[in-house]
Amino acid sequence: MLSHKIVLLGTLLLLTGCGQKQLSSQQEPGHQTATSRSSQTTSSQAASHSSSAASQAPTATFKQQRFTIKDVTFNLTGSKVTASSTANRNLFVLYYSVTNHQAKSIIPNDIWQSAVSAQQSGHQLQTGNLAFTTNQTQDNNKLNRTVMDVAPGKTVTGLATFEPKNSPPITVTFKDTHHQIIHQSHYPLT
Repeated sequence: MLSHKIVLLGTLLLLTGCGQKQLSSQQEPGHQTATSRSSQTTSSQAASHSSSAASQAPTATFKQQRFTIKDVTFNLTGSKVTASSTANRNLFVLYYSVTNHQAKSIIPNDIWQSAVSAQQSGHQLQTGNLAFTTNQTQDNNKLNRTVMDVAPGKTVTGLATFEPKNSPPITVTFKDTHHQIIHQSHYPLT
């Protein structure tokens, strides 16, 4: 009798656990679909979103190569075109120092990815990977620093990468927390 109750209780717990896992796995694809849909926003939708957001006060600034958002300042220090880890491709590298003015630690790449994007000939560029050479060691170290905690009041050097498709200039767009365009910089690749 006691063994039947234990088996029944075990079965009940097992079914409860399975039901919860199935629910979360069912929720994931819907989330991914929503993410995919939002990344395919047309330019007219982006324009209407931008005009409705324009009524909100900007939450970021760009002045003298300094982009400040969420009490974090990215000071742009240079750019270059270098070899990508993708065969026969180049990589556009944008260098910066980042200072955390918040009261808590931040991960620079999280803030950068949410606010900065690059386009070429109207197409969104993806981030690229540095080539694996000894010449790139310093750049790899800077890239690694962008995904590590930066304590309040501290400054580190970092970089961002974009993989251009061809040779037209790259436009880097800086947006605030409302997705309003704060500044656009243009970089020739030649």
